[in-house]
Amino acid sequence: MRNFLRQTGLICLVLLCAGLLAGCSFFAKDEGSTVVMKLSDYYGVPEGKAMIIIDETVYEKYALYSDGMTYIDIDTVSKMYSHRFFVVEDENKVIFTTPTEIYDFVADGTHFDCNGDPSEANVPIIRKDEGTYYVATAFLEQLGITYRFEEDPARLLITYSKDQFLCMDVKEDTPVRSGKDLQSDRLKELKAGDRLRVIDGGGIRENGYLKVQTEDGVRGYVLQDDLGESYYSDPVFVEYKEPEYTHIDMPGNIYLGWQLLYTNDNVGILKDHLAAAPEVNVVSPTWFFLDGTDGDFISYASHAYVDYAHEQGVSVWATYKNDTIDGHFNCTEDSHTIFSSTEKRRALIDSIMDSVKEYGLDGINIDFEMLKLDSGVYFVQFLRELSVRCRLNNVILSVDNYVPEAYNAYYDIKEQGKIVDYVVIMGYDQHYAGSGESGSVSSLDWFKNALKTTTEMAPSERVIMGVPFYTRLWREASDGKVYVESTPNLRETRDQVSGKELTWRETNGQYYSEWVKKNSFYRIWIEDEESLKRKADASREASVKGIAAWKLGDESAGTWALLKDYLENDHSEECKLPPESEE
Repeated sequence: MRNFLRQTGLICLVLLCAGLLAGCSFFAKDEGSTVVMKLSDYYGVPEGKAMIIIDETVYEKYALYSDGMTYIDIDTVSKMYSHRFFVVEDENKVIFTTPTEIYDFVADGTHFDCNGDPSEANVPIIRKDEGTYYVATAFLEQLGITYRFEEDPARLLITYSKDQFLCMDVKEDTPVRSGKDLQSDRLKELKAGDRLRVIDGGGIRENGYLKVQTEDGVRGYVLQDDLGESYYSDPVFVEYKEPEYTHIDMPGNIYLGWQLLYTNDNVGILKDHLAAAPEVNVVSPTWFFLDGTDGDFISYASHAYVDYAHEQGVSVWATYKNDTIDGHFNCTEDSHTIFSSTEKRRALIDSIMDSVKEYGLDGINIDFEMLKLDSGVYFVQFLRELSVRCRLNNVILSVDNYVPEAYNAYYDIKEQGKIVDYVVIMGYDQHYAGSGESGSVSSLDWFKNALKTTTEMAPSERVIMGVPFYTRLWREASDGKVYVESTPNLRETRDQVSGKELTWRETNGQYYSEWVKKNSFYRIWIEDEESLKRKADASREASVKGIAAWKLGDESAGTWALLKDYLENDHSEECKLPPESEE
């Protein structure tokens, strides 16, 4: 019995010691380090900066923090929200465009202009720091971009993802620590019921700690035992929505004829062309040619022309070109000079709008070609600013474009499809004079691919597809060089190939002919009713808004009627058959 008591006493002593040890561990867990680390020391945010936390991730860049205002760099704003902040480095300014407003901000100044009207802000809207431009979050908030700001240290919390995230609620008061152990400094004291976001999947759960983020952006570690069950929560997310760009929608389909004119006495030509093509409801005369780099142009405009067109129920979208006339303008370099200067760009826009008002034009057709890569961003900015003026004045804005290819992507069809009324694709010159090889002006497979590529970037109801009323006759000389012998219109082409053997090429959607004459080899891919009906049918399948033709007056009798029929009615089965077929 005594042995039993001794053994029992020994066991009790062991249990008591174990209990005391457990009690020591409990108290150690309960207290731990009581040192509170300043968040500014923990995060190490530099003076004059603010940390950016996007959802649960610390962003790689800092915001600026100045005079109580935070600023986000424009590259980040463009990537996450709006790409319409346009930096003009040489002028130390930033331009921001909406559908109806053009803001001009000079960096680090409180003065700004909106549509030319001066205004004053309490703090600068744009800051420049070490060569980088930043925009005030207060201005971004007016655009519908939401965020939360916390101080000490300055930090911006941005909810960007709409996805649910993993949460846990605090069961009892507990600290957020800087590390995964009791000896780590405290960062923030939590209260029971506080909600925490579990980040990085909770991290490596060492010593029973989870990596979390508080609702005010404090990031650290909390004992998992002090937290409830995990659950998923929806973010408080207000999605940024671009302002809506309204458009002028002409009723029905558009049948546009470009008209090449180099004279002010042009109403008679219009009468003849419209009499032969009653289906045309938009004429686009080449009236305005850029002249110098101050926003001036050579004009062949006519009040009588516009009056007659309107009497016939036909809209006038004057074409503005950067072609050279008598050496007055260099398409590539002078265009860049104009577009890259805010002053010159605005002077050109003013001149365009003055001409619209003077002649009572219904619309504008911009045909600026041969731009270089560096000019692309400035040209698109020109269109943004011009679109604001057109929208405020109820003027249709259309823009002519090459068939989209990688090399001309800087014309930015996607952006054009949002900001202008009609994107016009010049579905011709697949093979052009000087290209070094003979070929079709507009083969069907190439034309269909242009339709597909364009309508993937711009809404089909904003697209007008251009077709050629001409063909090229190619001559391949004995030395291997390729020349354009002639460029006949539809009527002339018929005479050109009279008596020649024609072969139908299904892929091209065209007749082809070749012959030898005086030691030269001639080739021709023929544009005629058969090729055009297939292009019109392909345009119908792509649901584009209309067809444009280069150029009015070069058609055969009934060409426009054919285009209208095949754009508005389904002839797809017929177009699958070769033209010789009686089926």
